[in-house]
Amino acid sequence: MKKIILPAVSLFFILLSIAGGATAQTELLFGQNHFYTVIFRGNGEAITYAKIAITNPDEKPLTEFSFEVPKATPTEIVMYQMKLPQECVNYNYSDPVRPCFEYREPDYARQYYYYGYSNGQAEYQKIQYTKSGNLYRFTLPTPVEAYKSTAIIVAYAVKGYVKESAGLYTFNFETLKVPSRIQEIRVAIDVDSDLLLKGKRASVNYNSLGVSSERAAAPQSISSRDLDKVVGSIGSYGPIVKEAKNLAPNESFIVKGEYATNWFRLYLSSILLTVLIIAAIFAGVYFLVKFLKKRGGQGGQLVSEANQQTPPQIPQGIINILNLTNAWVSLLSVVSVIVLTYLLNFLGESNLLRFGNIDPVFSVVGVIAIILLYVLIIFGPAVGVATKHGWKSFISILIAEFLWFLVFLIIYLVLFQSGLTTPIFYRGPAILETTGR
Repeated sequence: MKKIILPAVSLFFILLSIAGGATAQTELLFGQNHFYTVIFRGNGEAITYAKIAITNPDEKPLTEFSFEVPKATPTEIVMYQMKLPQECVNYNYSDPVRPCFEYREPDYARQYYYYGYSNGQAEYQKIQYTKSGNLYRFTLPTPVEAYKSTAIIVAYAVKGYVKESAGLYTFNFETLKVPSRIQEIRVAIDVDSDLLLKGKRASVNYNSLGVSSERAAAPQSISSRDLDKVVGSIGSYGPIVKEAKNLAPNESFIVKGEYATNWFRLYLSSILLTVLIIAAIFAGVYFLVKFLKKRGGQGGQLVSEANQQTPPQIPQGIINILNLTNAWVSLLSVVSVIVLTYLLNFLGESNLLRFGNIDPVFSVVGVIAIILLYVLIIFGPAVGVATKHGWKSFISILIAEFLWFLVFLIIYLVLFQSGLTTPIFYRGPAILETTGR
């Protein structure tokens, strides 16, 4: 009897491992697609809208689903399962009774998919869930057949992803964790209309997204054309949009960034660091000139002692070019160009320079005046210094202006550009709880 039972048990575990391996391999082809729109508020709350597109990789119907909200507990949450009708791919325009020859299954992962449906044909079935810690489990209202798809819509308000320091809000948003492979994930970040997100001014009303947070008042099943548009726009656009592919099971996606109520507080650390960089450059120029003068003087003494007619080791022209006056004048010129550019950009965005019917001659004169103003700011200080110190000072100031422009361009890209100051991070898999409530 033992000889029969042991091989049977071994065979059972072998078949079980093969089935598990087959499921894991199938998920590589039928991974989930996650889309998020996250709107941060002044109180540190994150209003989050998620669309989870699921394809059943097994041959048996998918009835259960679960996810974890990492590092935070939602204060409000509502979930719906989305059902789309089949999509017609071959229309029959001659027969209104049978308008379509051929249908195909809907693609729940496609963005803006739902605009193609009229009269709100998508159906949203409310999901009743159970909660254990940060783990949410539920039974799908409509089971997903083998190799068919569906989408879970989750709207929740959560605190815990934002830290505030003297008016600066630093967010560290982390997506939902699921026990399946995620083929693609996209997160769109925005802020409330009275806040500034690093890199761009946002103008969004989170209440206009149309998802009710009152669980008691939410119907069991709804169809809405407006809701179709809302769901289709989840993860589509925002001042910050980040993407990742092929996340492992129970792996989350993290997006970091900063926002504030005013521009100065948002970039205060960058401004202070810019001032320190400029001060360091001036200090470097000062000590370099001092070193060159000292070395040039020592070279002159050695030459005179040897009664030779050769010039000093350091030419005086180089010392004249590398001086604090030229550095200050060139910096003032570059800062003036930057201020003028921002001023014109501000006037253009605020529509202060746009009038009804403007004479074309006046427009041409205005453009010429702006060009002449730029030329005056760039070359004027160099000409003024050259009248006293010669043409070499003119050339040195223009070279210094070019170098300052490079310095400010690098500072802008590194310290002020949102694409370089909001990095993406990954968090590895974690073990989900398995106990229900």
